[in-house]
Amino acid sequence: MFIKAMKTDITKKIFIRLILFIVFFSVTVSHVTHAEEKQTIKAIYIPLADHYAGIVAYEKYRNQMQKADYVIERMKSWPLLRAYFMSGEADLAYIICPMAMDMFDKKPDFRWVSLLHRDGNALAINDLLNVDVKLPREHIKRKPDEKVANAFTKAKEQLGRPGECGVPSLLATHTVVLYKYLKDHGKGLNLGHGKDKDVIAVEVAPAKSPSFIKRQNSRGTPASFEQSLPWADVVETQGFGHVAWYSKDVMPWPNGHVECIIIATDECIKSKREALKEVIYYIHKSGMDIEAARRGSHSDMIAITNMISKHIPEHNQDAIIQSLRPDLNVINYKNMNVDKAGLKQIMDYAVEGGILKSPINIDIFADESFSTEITFQEMKEDTLDYMEIANTMTGSTREKLKNHIHMLEKYAAHPTIVSAVRVQNAKGISLDDIKIIDKEWIVGMRNKLATKLQNNSAGTYLRNGVVLKNHVCTEAFLCDKRGAVVGEYPKTSHYWQGDEAKFTECYNMGNGKVFIDQLHFDESTQAYSVQISVPVKDNEETIGVLVLGIRNII
Repeated sequence: MFIKAMKTDITKKIFIRLILFIVFFSVTVSHVTHAEEKQTIKAIYIPLADHYAGIVAYEKYRNQMQKADYVIERMKSWPLLRAYFMSGEADLAYIICPMAMDMFDKKPDFRWVSLLHRDGNALAINDLLNVDVKLPREHIKRKPDEKVANAFTKAKEQLGRPGECGVPSLLATHTVVLYKYLKDHGKGLNLGHGKDKDVIAVEVAPAKSPSFIKRQNSRGTPASFEQSLPWADVVETQGFGHVAWYSKDVMPWPNGHVECIIIATDECIKSKREALKEVIYYIHKSGMDIEAARRGSHSDMIAITNMISKHIPEHNQDAIIQSLRPDLNVINYKNMNVDKAGLKQIMDYAVEGGILKSPINIDIFADESFSTEITFQEMKEDTLDYMEIANTMTGSTREKLKNHIHMLEKYAAHPTIVSAVRVQNAKGISLDDIKIIDKEWIVGMRNKLATKLQNNSAGTYLRNGVVLKNHVCTEAFLCDKRGAVVGEYPKTSHYWQGDEAKFTECYNMGNGKVFIDQLHFDESTQAYSVQISVPVKDNEETIGVLVLGIRNII
């Protein structure tokens, strides 16, 4: 009996311990599971360069997020995005700020928690308007002067009514920018209807803006649109429109004007605060990643474009890169914390232009508790500052360029190159004749000559022995002593290069010197490159210039 009692007691103790272990294990597992459980943060967006940081954050950082299950969903239009957010279907909306202010005025159950970018929209015009405007070839020279405004007025006189300018919404920053531009030049803007002003703003979904321009072109009607990047660049890279000016030059503001913002529901702020903070942090971090990529290597920029193209395939790589050109700096993803004064600038013009019916209380609208430090950190100094000329490059970049210069000097001394320039100079073509050819070249009347210059001895050497032989080369062209092209690959934008620094600085009035130009987005080759010019010499005499485009070598 005693032994039996002992066994029973031992069995009970084992059973009790087992029960305690199961309870402890269950509580622990429950606690760990609860601790690791992520809260869904759903954001809705429109296919714009404005929202690239939100997309990059999703592609690059969502798996690193510890508290947030970050989800993004694309909307087809601004009205749909507005309705979707107001119905409570999303935690965040990436949205144009006048529309957000109008929504807040009607139902203040959300708050402004961050910017998405600064600046970032542009006016595109079709060929019928550009006949009078005559935009300069270089984008950086396209400024919001009176020419486009006057072309709008002329179009109204011809049509008997205001010409249409597509905007993503009448409640858009773009409409505000357009209003201010016209006001600056004594012109007026109708919103949706009316015939008394110079231009009428009509709503066109961003993704449909290229087809809007195409349709107006086919009708022979002057037309334009004011949309977020890169839609203006899409129509230009595809050849049926032109970027006329950028919003940053119409609406100047420290660090860039306020454009699209992030709004979060009060419920999300209340119940998902830490998860929301994490998402905002990584969006700001992604903004800095975009800034680094646009100033970094070509492969860095391609990595960014690949992320974006997964979600916005309509944005071709060339258009994305054109929009993010560091030398233009027409959109930026730094300083994305709440900017109350910047928003007030947009609001005041919106109210003045009748775009908003009344102002809102920005202090109540804004929630600054989600601000981060990362969004205004300085960029690393080991990257090339593309806003400066090449002689401010870092030491390592300078060494790489020296190697390219040495290579280019060998090409310039090749007998085929020297002989081609010598023969061209001997022809004695006058500068006036060269300029006539240049004008015809620009409008496509000299395509046979362009083909000839790519297939002559110099062009063949540059194609096979230089550009195709070196993957870093984007282009090569040879000029005579007046700056006229002697041989090239591929076709250059201009026949006469004699008025550009790449020629004048290198030829140096016959005293020849190496010249390194700014890093820029070249429209002939549709690639980022830096152009290096070296003198072509016959014995010790400078007789021409050889120019080589090198892809970003950082």
